[in-house]
Amino acid sequence: MLPVYQLSIPTPYPVGPVNVYLIKSDPITLIDIGPDTPEGKKKLREGLKSLGVDLAQIKRVLLTHSHPDHCGLAAWISHESGAAIYAHPYEIRRITGASDHVKERMPLIMQSGLPADKMAEIEGDTDKLSRPNLDSKKVEPLHGGESLDFASDKLQVMHIPGHAPGHLCLFDCQYGYFFSGDFLLPHITPNPIMEPDPDNPSHRLPVLEQYIAGLQAAEKMDIKLVWPGHGGVFNDCKRVIKEGYAHHQMQFEKIKKALHTQRKSSYQITDIIYPALKGWNIFMGLSEIQAHLDYLFSQGELNGELQDGVMYYWNPEVSG
Repeated sequence: MLPVYQLSIPTPYPVGPVNVYLIKSDPITLIDIGPDTPEGKKKLREGLKSLGVDLAQIKRVLLTHSHPDHCGLAAWISHESGAAIYAHPYEIRRITGASDHVKERMPLIMQSGLPADKMAEIEGDTDKLSRPNLDSKKVEPLHGGESLDFASDKLQVMHIPGHAPGHLCLFDCQYGYFFSGDFLLPHITPNPIMEPDPDNPSHRLPVLEQYIAGLQAAEKMDIKLVWPGHGGVFNDCKRVIKEGYAHHQMQFEKIKKALHTQRKSSYQITDIIYPALKGWNIFMGLSEIQAHLDYLFSQGELNGELQDGVMYYWNPEVSG
């Protein structure tokens, strides 16, 4: 059984601290690394020291995804320890400065009918955390399906997108340990964030469809203990999956209700369901609604039409 230790690293985000997992088996490995803040560095150093591990002993860092609360210290740890950094190729683009995630999303956001003043709010609300800018030569790709060996066990790499295009989870098949990143969280459902398809940037990824496929796959696995990206370790994986389905069903019903009388853009629906959003949260709310609209449209439960560059949706049972 892998010797796993959970380190809680503070973040400035509403979700709270992020979990970094130390696997104290050769090669000594960290799963996620925490945000690039002075407090983040301090807490990581102190946490490792309390477990008898020095930064120089870290040989491998596995990043579940490129959101800065999970990967911010990757460049620092690579420099301090020489550890190899592993991530999915879609996320490597984000941690090596090869992509501008805001600019890439703009054409998709424009299709939502977002007013200019709200777009300015999004663009003006800079992230509280910075992403690492790693040398791409120092990052190793993991596509999913690989097996990572340790002296005492091994972890299977799983590509489970939805929250991020290249989101990775890790599974110990022998003991049922599942490192879920932000795929499964004990008390909240992760946001299906609007993303362009990395292989076809003019198209939006079907992020909710991907996420629900991940839930369906996880249901069939023999998961005994989940080590999440935020919150406490939990052993009732089936409950969390069930609550995930329920959340998305609730969102489907809210959207259908918003479209009860006439066609609307995704921004108009977002403004009905989340009327008080400010700054970057406008984008997060829009992502949530757009993901559910895409799913309902793909299932034939809603109709849609592009008009003057804006996509409008309506219930086929109601006159458009």
